[in-house]
Amino acid sequence: MLAGALAGCATREEPAADAGPRFETVVQDDALLLHRPRELPRTIRTLKALGVGRVRINATWSQIAPEPESLRRPDFDASDPGDYDPRAWVNLDRAVKAVTEAGMRPMVDVAFYAPRWAVPGAAGGRAPYRGLPDPEQFALFAKALARRYPQVRLWTTWNEPNHPEFMRPQWRGRVPVAAHHYRRMHELAYEAIKGVSGENRVLMGGLTSIGDAGEGPTSAIRPLRFVREMACVDDRLRPLKRPECRDFEPLKADGFAHHPYMHRRPPDQPLPDPDSVGMADLGRLSKLLTALTERGRIERRLDVYVTEFGYETEPPDPRRGIAPLVQAAYLQQAVAEALARPDVRMQAQFLLRDLPDDRLYQTGLQQPDGRPKPALLSFPVSFAVRRGTGLGLVRPGRGQRRVCVEHRRADGSWTEVGRPTATDSDGTLRRPGLGPGTYRLRWDRPRQPPAYSLPTRADQG
Repeated sequence: MLAGALAGCATREEPAADAGPRFETVVQDDALLLHRPRELPRTIRTLKALGVGRVRINATWSQIAPEPESLRRPDFDASDPGDYDPRAWVNLDRAVKAVTEAGMRPMVDVAFYAPRWAVPGAAGGRAPYRGLPDPEQFALFAKALARRYPQVRLWTTWNEPNHPEFMRPQWRGRVPVAAHHYRRMHELAYEAIKGVSGENRVLMGGLTSIGDAGEGPTSAIRPLRFVREMACVDDRLRPLKRPECRDFEPLKADGFAHHPYMHRRPPDQPLPDPDSVGMADLGRLSKLLTALTERGRIERRLDVYVTEFGYETEPPDPRRGIAPLVQAAYLQQAVAEALARPDVRMQAQFLLRDLPDDRLYQTGLQQPDGRPKPALLSFPVSFAVRRGTGLGLVRPGRGQRRVCVEHRRADGSWTEVGRPTATDSDGTLRRPGLGPGTYRLRWDRPRQPPAYSLPTRADQG
């Protein structure tokens, strides 16, 4: 039943209730942020206007480390940023400074790929070096980063270690060795970063959403299997009795990062394999993390951070893309899936602009030439109805933002539903009691025309 319409919505913006929002939006686009310095000011302005609060940047070990193609480790103090070539820091320095000066918060991935001298057995291979990196050397690099960037307080250790693109071998025999190797990398990097400052938060995981059925060196490990292996338990959560777990200690982290890609599937459609974790399956991950914490395999309860997500479009990708309007609708629904879970602290958008090579990801909000996709225009205000509850997010602005939920009449006009509604201080909204119909969220911005979400359909049940 629709409540009576009100005359209008307030336009007043409330001051921020706290400095660190409970729910954040993070965007990553290393091509623009690190490698196109002439476009950096415009990129930063665009992200700021979209309401992005956090910017994820990759600190590429193989680009920053000295002599990355050498078989022998150079003689230097890898934990001291002053012992690196100053030119190696330029791109990352510039990006972190620009993000911070714009009032956004940087997060840094201590990530791929490794220098050749840090990968045992890389003698006969070619870059990029995807072998199992030396955990001690990785931790020293992490410490150097934390020392150089005290303004960065959120870190992740590696990227998609359950994918062969970033770590090989995934399996050795029937043992998913990448999970055990990554555990050691994370443990040492966590201690190194926290040792620089207790204010640093370090996320574990960064896993991709699916895996392969095989158990070969390049067969991706499904994410929940990877988590269980990291925690040294079997599929019934009983401790594993294998050599890799001999010195196991409870996992330490300040949160769990995940990349719940759905590819062409809608974000509210569960992935069929029970060890996969797409956007609709975040509850599977939360349930496992909780169970492992209760069994003492994880030191404390971990919130979930979606640190990478997106949908490729056609155009420009004719093989893997969906229609741009569908992308916009799916991204809106994905926000609702994240907001529906109280332990999810972050939702991500991977790429602002598509890369020009369609063999790479085309998940941006802009086409390669900068033209906007529909998702760019709908990004600031998001709203979808999930099981009778409207879940919304107003990204720009600070503090409580006044919004109106609107319902579409049979004649196509829109009417307000109930009283004007205030978002929480982080811009999020939960509006229960919405019956079947079509809805949208209206944000009456000060001194600007109203901004609207895409219309969203709520069905019975």
